[in-house]
Amino acid sequence: MKDVNLNSLKIFLAVATSNSFLEASNKLYISQPAISKSINKLEEELGITLFYRANKGITLTSNGEILLKYVKDSQKLLLACERMLSANNNSSSGTIVIGVQSHIVRNYLLDKVARFREKYPNVNFRFNDHSTLTLIEALEKHEIDFVIDASPISSPYNNLKILPISKLNTCFIKSRNSNVDIKKLSDLENKNLIMPIERSSLRKNLSKVLDEHNVSLKPQLEYATEELIIESVKKDLGIGYVVEGESIIVEKEHVEKIDLKEELPTIEINLVYIESYITELAKKFINAELLEESETV
Repeated sequence: MKDVNLNSLKIFLAVATSNSFLEASNKLYISQPAISKSINKLEEELGITLFYRANKGITLTSNGEILLKYVKDSQKLLLACERMLSANNNSSSGTIVIGVQSHIVRNYLLDKVARFREKYPNVNFRFNDHSTLTLIEALEKHEIDFVIDASPISSPYNNLKILPISKLNTCFIKSRNSNVDIKKLSDLENKNLIMPIERSSLRKNLSKVLDEHNVSLKPQLEYATEELIIESVKKDLGIGYVVEGESIIVEKEHVEKIDLKEELPTIEINLVYIESYITELAKKFINAELLEESETV
């Protein structure tokens, strides 16, 4: 393949994502004839046809679809590179992007972020809340700096560093208006239950304990976020299962922990990152707030 001008790929991306030479022209502030000329030259250099032209508009060919995928991936890499270089040049300002689920933010991460920003007020944080697999994929694409998630973490990638950094207890909670009497796990059978969704790490770890005690629980409500579980418990819609932490302290006027005879799961929290792509700014936060003094990233 001959050397391709990066500007030609930028124009191709604009055309391919808008399916219109005119829209790409307006987006890039380049004349439509110049757009057409650039695409024709790119096709000539690559020796392939990228677009089907018709009176109704343009569509990508199969080769065009392949090129679009790689150009999008390259664009993400360039943006990640730009962010890394910027963070490395100034490790006292910038943005740290963390893949983390909301209940871990509330019960583990938020006070650490607040403490770090007291020292470095020009550092901003952005949190991406998705499933573990989605977060790992975003990490591989360099869209986030690192992931904080609960065990178990399974991934098809072998370039990940996984470090245990904390543990969180779990508990069942009820509304303070509820008079239900629960002493052991089996008492929860046939009760209205509000649970994390089945694929969540919280639910998977609880299922192991329930199997050990031969207890079967069937939730009436299932949520992807801890906030909705707590809100439903506050409305006395049932008994909820959550992380025992800051969330329960904040809501102590409305909900209370249920003390059970059996021991409930402890959730292990992990730091997940790719060593070669972590910025100096992200390292500074990790080493200051997430790891013991004897450990560094």
